[in-house]
Amino acid sequence: MAASYDILNQEREAPSLVPLPNAVNWSIFRRRADAERHAEHVHLNPGHRLVGGHGHDSVDEYWWVGVCVESLGDWGSRQAVNKRGRLGD
Repeated sequence: MAASYDILNQEREAPSLVPLPNAVNWSIFRRRADAERHAEHVHLNPGHRLVGGHGHDSVDEYWWVGVCVESLGDWGSRQAVNKRGRLGD
């Protein structure tokens, strides 16, 4: 497994459940393999970093992959924050 996927080993709830400062984009997956495949295709700009982790909900375990930025101002409007696969939606 590539080192960049070490983030998936962290027990960390998704930012839609426990806010993560400057997280602007994340997706949630029920299978780790799907999260890894998604991470392979995330394109990061300067000042962006890949974040992620895994947690549990009332259904089962989940993994999430997202992007954090140095400055929300560089990202744009707070309404431009993109959350896919939020739990509870």
